[in-house]
Amino acid sequence: MSATSDGTLNLEERERRGRSGLPIELVLIRHAEPDWEGARRGKRDPGLTAFGREQAATLAAHLRDLRFAVLYSSPLERARETAAAIGASQNLDTNVVKELAEIGVPLLLGASQSEVDAYFTAAARRPFRDHWEGFPGGEPFRDFHRRVSGAMRQILGHHGVQVQTTDGFQTWAAQARASTLRIGVVAHGGTNSVILTHLLGVPAVPWEWIRFETPLAAYSVVALRAINVQGYIWSLQQFGRRAG
Repeated sequence: MSATSDGTLNLEERERRGRSGLPIELVLIRHAEPDWEGARRGKRDPGLTAFGREQAATLAAHLRDLRFAVLYSSPLERARETAAAIGASQNLDTNVVKELAEIGVPLLLGASQSEVDAYFTAAARRPFRDHWEGFPGGEPFRDFHRRVSGAMRQILGHHGVQVQTTDGFQTWAAQARASTLRIGVVAHGGTNSVILTHLLGVPAVPWEWIRFETPLAAYSVVALRAINVQGYIWSLQQFGRRAG
């Protein structure tokens, strides 16, 4: 029931209505299962496995009722394939944004699984300060954070949302809307974690994908909520949800 015996709204209904009518909702989707075996055989940009394609189809069906206004994707094949399934279910084209790619890691072509595991194990054992350099031979984390957060500011700016500083707080300016504009972003564990860090105003660390860890083919939702007439902040509504 949405109302109590005296006609007032119960707490759950009041909170639900408070979440309705938000100007922007951002759905961050991690790609489905990638074909890393294909990568080790020499494919430089692996797509999805057969199971990954099933995951993508199931996720697309689950997300159909959310109705995205626009869909963005990383340029990497595993993300584009996942986005294609979602876009097909909603009759949407995918806007590919190259800056949403996962953090750059050296291609370990021809490496065995044990060699790949040894590489990442050795990387994890480095002192904390060395993690800012990214994975050995790959993209520095600060560069990764800069390009991803910059891409999100451009995407949001295109939809009338701008970061601002008010009384020393990072807040956001947005135009009022008659209904919520829902934006889908299909990317990666690291990319989506950096987006969350940036939007929520959390100080960055060079292991965001562990701090905000989501399964394959899972999604998180953040939405703009007004603090006062001066601006909005991003509110984490759901995290790491899977279809089913």
